Amino acid sequence: MEERELTEQGEAFIRGWYARIDAKVPFEEIVGDTAGESLIVDFPGNPLDFCGFKSWYEGQCRDFTGRHQLHTVRVSGSDTEMEIFSEITWTAEKTEGGTLTLYPNVTLRLVMDGGWKVRYYGCVDRK
Repeated sequence: MEERELTEQGEAFIRGWYARIDAKVPFEEIVGDTAGESLIVDFPGNPLDFCGFKSWYEGQCRDFTGRHQLHTVRVSGSDTEMEIFSEITWTAEKTEGGTLTLYPNVTLRLVMDGGWKVRYYGCVDRK
């Protein structure tokens, strides 16, 4: 796969990933973009397995109305593996009131398995 094609696929994937999360689609729609039970989620101070990610996702859907803004997207990889690095701002309104803004650097590692699937989802706070 050419570098340009890989980059386009990676950028489309991450934009679609966050569009679905921001739209609060049911978890059953998100899970199709993951490597299932082998998913590793590495949130700051809160590493999660697949079941933990499901609980986190359902909680953020219930407790926040958020939007991810992508600033930087860099893609590398091959026909079978891809890494997407992005600088993001996540701004959310809490359902009980108040605003929360986070500034994570996010790394997604994907594997090709009938389509690109997230195997690793890691965040590091910039601020």
